Amino acid sequence: MRKLVAIAALLLFALPVQAARPLPQAKLLAVYFYADWCPNCKVLSPIMADVRSDAELQSEPVLFVTLDLTDKPRIKQSLLLSSSLGIGDYVRAQGSATGYVALLDAATKKEVARFDRSNGAADILKTIRTKLVLTGQ
Repeated sequence: MRKLVAIAALLLFALPVQAARPLPQAKLLAVYFYADWCPNCKVLSPIMADVRSDAELQSEPVLFVTLDLTDKPRIKQSLLLSSSLGIGDYVRAQGSATGYVALLDAATKKEVARFDRSNGAADILKTIRTKLVLTGQ
């Protein structure tokens, strides 16, 4: 048994160590201000689902974040999330409005575009791709 453990340990240490790959960094934050009671969200949600499932966008450095402002517990969680992303001040400045997506430059945390129920998936995708080019992607 000891020989088996010694051989396993030898093999473990003899295997090449894989170099850690750097984690990807977002260039844009797509922040969806959502509530389940919001009529505009009911229209915008399927549009955003189409945007998020776009095959070409899957490999792009865009972080999609949904801030659920439906009730107090979800609002608190959304504020904690926004604070940890460094956009807490921006989110607080938005108040309680829902039914839109703010596209933020991840480095500066500044809004570069805004989408609502009047925007189609194709328009949103085009804008995101344009903004990625402008942010140096």
